[in-house]
Amino acid sequence: MAILKLNEKRIDPMAMTATALWLAASVIFFMPVDIPSKVTIPAGLLALASLWLCPWQITLALLFSARGDYMGSVHNFMGQMGFFAVGHIWYIVYFAGRYFRKVEKDRKLTGKAKGYLAMVTFCAAALLCIVFTRIVPETPAGTERIGVCIYALLICTMLVTAMLQRSSLFALGAVLFVFSDFILAWNKYVEPVPYRHYLVLVTYFLAQWLLFIRSTKFRVGPEMRLLRF
Repeated sequence: MAILKLNEKRIDPMAMTATALWLAASVIFFMPVDIPSKVTIPAGLLALASLWLCPWQITLALLFSARGDYMGSVHNFMGQMGFFAVGHIWYIVYFAGRYFRKVEKDRKLTGKAKGYLAMVTFCAAALLCIVFTRIVPETPAGTERIGVCIYALLICTMLVTAMLQRSSLFALGAVLFVFSDFILAWNKYVEPVPYRHYLVLVTYFLAQWLLFIRSTKFRVGPEMRLLRF
């Protein structure tokens, strides 16, 4: 147990290197440097590092996110939304699997855990109400509106499953991801948002890094060990 406890608090040097490269790529993105599709580099670097550091679901989530970034850079909104939707599915698979393994181990949910689950679900439902009453009616009817509805359901599910991990890093990463997409959608469909470029991308870059770094922190040897809930 002592070895596990020590590893629990240690971040792998490769994760630190990936973080430094991610930070440099994120800063360069906001600089007037002409690099084709440079928005894809931060998530792409994290995806590459995750091949060695993270569970495979996180790797797939980051890879699909990087592809979504590329589609956004060429102004293909439907493609961007589609790839990010698949990325969220992989985040959900990872978070849900992690949560249900914990429930199976404990055999039952405590009253406190049930209350927390109800609170998280209520918050996600409230967010969906805002999306479906304020944003969805402003979207073009047809495929795009259907896509926005599906995407909203997926990202809120990702938020709920991330919050259920009882991890501040996973929770903050998911909240920032939702905030980034909410600002993007509000700006696109409802009304312009001041400083939207920075609000969307700074929070998005941070969200992906938080989800990445938290999934590396509890990795001991070749498997993912669930050290705490």
